[in-house]
Amino acid sequence: MIEHARRCLEAESDADPQTIGNASGAALLPLLYARAGAALARGAEGVPLLVAEIGHVEAAVVNLESYGGHETVLCEGHSLLERLTVLSEEARAGRTVDGVLRLPRSTPQAPCG
Repeated sequence: MIEHARRCLEAESDADPQTIGNASGAALLPLLYARAGAALARGAEGVPLLVAEIGHVEAAVVNLESYGGHETVLCEGHSLLERLTVLSEEARAGRTVDGVLRLPRSTPQAPCG
């Protein structure tokens, strides 16, 4: 979705590359690539995203709407934003340990009964 947004903005906008990168969410890609590699290596089911970074995804969706992005990509973008909204409500505070951001483990659920 982000790459599609970047291509649409590059084709339709005369903005500078940095503005296009921010407006399309492309500024987030280098961070996500690095995290995806680490998540894959650790066997994680997803790629970590900071709540503050959701704005990049929102910008991509809004600008796709403005610059005539493909309908399927827009639907995927809106679905992703809905999922990120739910996940942001479950956000946990991280802490830095020796320069590495660490998230607390989820609290195990007590058995019923």
